[in-house]
Parts: sequence; C-alpha cells; structure tokens
Amino acid sequence: MHQLKAALTRFVEQQDLYNEAYGLFKNHDLRPREQHRQPDVDERIPLSPELQYLYSHYEMMDEQAQGTLKMKNAAVEIGDAALISFVAPEHLHRQQLGYRWIGMNEPYEESASWHKNHVVIANYNDDPLIVDTATPNSPVYAAFSGGEPNRIADSLSDFFTALSILIETARNYAGEVKDEETYETKSEYLERVEPVLNDLLGEEHTAHLFEYLSFR
Repeated sequence: MHQLKAALTRFVEQQDLYNEAYGLFKNHDLRPREQHRQPDVDERIPLSPELQYLYSHYEMMDEQAQGTLKMKNAAVEIGDAALISFVAPEHLHRQQLGYRWIGMNEPYEESASWHKNHVVIANYNDDPLIVDTATPNSPVYAAFSGGEPNRIADSLSDFFTALSILIETARNYAGEVKDEETYETKSEYLERVEPVLNDLLGEEHTAHLFEYLSFR
C-alpha cells in the first residue's frame, strides 16, 4: 500500500496547488480524513484493499451536496480540458445503476454482461471510470461513449500518479490546455505529458486514457 499512499499524497498536493491558483470550485475536492474510518459502503459493493485504503483515508468534499439528494462527489480538474467526478463511498451503490444494476426502481435487475468485481468510482462526461476489485493492485478501466471498458492503468496508484502528472502540467499552462478556437487539446501540452505517461502506463493505456478524456 506504500505506492498508493505516495501516489495519493502527490495527487492531493497537485490538486490543491491547482485549485488554489486556478480552481473553479470551493470545498469540492478529494481531501485526507482527519481520522481514518471505515467507509460507509453498501455491502453489495466489493472493495479491493486499494479502494478500502482510499475511502478510509480520504473523503470526497462536496459542500453543495449537503442536505440534498445529490450524490456527493469530488471534482478533479485537469485544467480546462477535463473534470472527473469521484463519487463518495456512501453513494457507490447509486453510481452502479445503469452499469451493474439496471431498471427504474428497486429491486434492480443485475446486468448479465457486467463484471460484479467492476466498481464505477467516478465519471467524466457520464462515461464511467472503473476499478477491477478482484485483481491485485486494482487496475483501472474507462469506458468511452458506451463502448467496452479499456484498461488505462495497471494499478490505482498508477492512475492517481497519472492524474498528478496531468494536473501539474496543466498548472504550468495556467490551466489553459485547450485551444480557444478549435477546442482541441494543445499539442504542446500533449507533447509534454505523453512521453511521461507512456513510461508510467504504457503506450496502449495512455492512448486509452487520452481517448477517455477526449484529449484526442
């Protein structure tokens, strides 16, 4: 768990530096808990050791969700290019609706095509970010536009390290990584992050991550 601890520490550092300088949201982030605690997760949701660590040591802050029926989530900004929403553990069951469970009301029907060990922990543009809780190190997958999930990181720690790299580099561009005229990701930004991510994730996983985030 040492690698995940280091990756999350680095991620929070970069997230906070970015939010302080360019962030669009207040009290809407991923933050270390003051005291570690067992996460409040529906018993039907399988947690890997890595997810257990994440949810027991970190919380998803969402000031606007207080006292509402809105799903509490942390907003992670990658410059002006992407906003990933990480759902709080107490809402993980609702996050699985439409994926593992289908239907309009309880009791929901279990999808025959969904792997029970796959847990949707976040989304970007309503596309799911998935952790395989049955495989060592908790690999991360992403599904794009209703397609089959593609692996984007061999471990949860690699995924959060990748986010740190993307956020730190976006901060170097003052958060402006999209071309104002074409709305495409700036080539100079991609040229800086792609070699680093290739070394970390591998070229295939990096390509899937870029596709998921609509970088290309």
